[in-house]
Amino acid sequence: MAVTPRRSISLPKRAWSATGVNVYKNVSKMNTEKLREHIAKTSVNFYGQFAKQLQVEAVLNLVEGRNTFLLAGTGYGKSRIPELYYKMIPGKTQAVILVLNPLDSLGDNQVLEKQQAGFSAINLTKLTFNPETAADIQKGVYQFVYLSPEIFLNSKLFESIYFSTEFQNRLALVVVDEAHMIYIWGLVESSTAKHLTSAHFRHEDYGIFRPSYATCRPVAVDAILNSLKLNDQSVDMLRGELTRPEIRMVRVPMENSLASGLDIIKLFPSANDVSDAEMVPCLVYSGSRNRTMTVLDVISRARETPGSTMVPNSSCARRFHSCTGDEDKITTVDDFAEAKYPVISCTMALGLGQNWKQVRMVAHMGRGDPASICQMIGCCGRDGKPGLVVMFVEKNRRGGKNRLDQFTRGAAQNDLDRMDALAITPVCLRVAFSLDNKLGYVPLWADDPEYLKELAREKQLGIPACQCSNCAPLATVVTQRGVSVYITGRCGPEETGVVSSGWLSRSRVAPCDLGHNTHPLGKAPRHLPGRP
Repeated sequence: MAVTPRRSISLPKRAWSATGVNVYKNVSKMNTEKLREHIAKTSVNFYGQFAKQLQVEAVLNLVEGRNTFLLAGTGYGKSRIPELYYKMIPGKTQAVILVLNPLDSLGDNQVLEKQQAGFSAINLTKLTFNPETAADIQKGVYQFVYLSPEIFLNSKLFESIYFSTEFQNRLALVVVDEAHMIYIWGLVESSTAKHLTSAHFRHEDYGIFRPSYATCRPVAVDAILNSLKLNDQSVDMLRGELTRPEIRMVRVPMENSLASGLDIIKLFPSANDVSDAEMVPCLVYSGSRNRTMTVLDVISRARETPGSTMVPNSSCARRFHSCTGDEDKITTVDDFAEAKYPVISCTMALGLGQNWKQVRMVAHMGRGDPASICQMIGCCGRDGKPGLVVMFVEKNRRGGKNRLDQFTRGAAQNDLDRMDALAITPVCLRVAFSLDNKLGYVPLWADDPEYLKELAREKQLGIPACQCSNCAPLATVVTQRGVSVYITGRCGPEETGVVSSGWLSRSRVAPCDLGHNTHPLGKAPRHLPGRP
């Protein structure tokens, strides 16, 4: 995988500091090649796995004291980079790594991972952040501190800790996870951005700043750099592979209204055929709090289990949105991680960076921002096994662009244009997402030079041919008698096991009932008996 630093002129190594956090002396004296070997060896010793090239380069940058922007796909292993960097620091310094997360639920997930890896960590929320906790953070009790931008920017208590000399001498690294939130939330133009910038400059005396993200368009990157007062000479841009060949994307025009959610019924089997325990772990993003309940109603109809929507702690499906109670949020996330139920009907409040390796399918209802959808679909297939993404899109959006002839070649696309373009583009969906991340637009024509260049790049790298609904066309009419489009669970590609009517099982197949005329992975399908 190619690593492409944004800056061509390397900065000198960070000077040794009498105060603050320093790496081990023997590490600081290593040349570049020796340091790369040491980082790779540390990864093998600690994780039992070889570090990826981009992970090694990112840690090397941090050890040498360079601000680093990291752009890599979801599931790449970005959260492991601060851990490897922490291993370069003497334990007696009681160093602290500060991580900004867009949502509290993401922090809870990351804290659990850090604790399992042997680090001490805490997620600061309105309920957990108090003077006692603040004192522990200032003393270096926690190696990783996760917090939301609200606390980082608006809490006077945290401000008093952060700008204290004692804490600054412990602060080894500031990480902005999902860094595009700075742009999406409008911080780049607000007064809070000035606070963030001043905090960054204060920290530069003692450490480095590492934003990371999986999807960030060029306009967002430029705005973030401008907000943080960084330029090409003061930051390294590391770019990883954004393509996820293990994920198959299927775009389906909706036959029913978005508010009804009835199109989702095709994804789920009857409880008479597949038990809750056998269903494929799935996330359904419906776009609003009200629709999360509607989706539960539709799933109940598909499962032929009337009344199950209102059952608390259901063994089939539960919902998660911004107004879900704090205790219910914890229970919902923890129970899903422990495989106590298979389906979450949710909004973006669930978070876009949950590191759940068991998720095998993600469904998205309605047209949406390509960058956000890319984050959502990145939640599946993180264990390296195939993942399935189903995007249900409205055939027409009032006031929107619903035909190719409504777009102008070469014209810049705004956010609404990108949303509409993704819903109607006839080109490869995998390449469309890649170009949106890299260049900030969704390709609409097969002779687009950048589109052809990306296709050639994938072919040159040996990336498997895309099996999205545009590259491997599906029937335009979605029917209950459609056949499965993806194998999951314990079935291998050599096994047949085709089903109808929305069969979804761990042990058999995960279909979408989209009327595919051939089995996507080889042998011809056959219908199972007992289903209409």
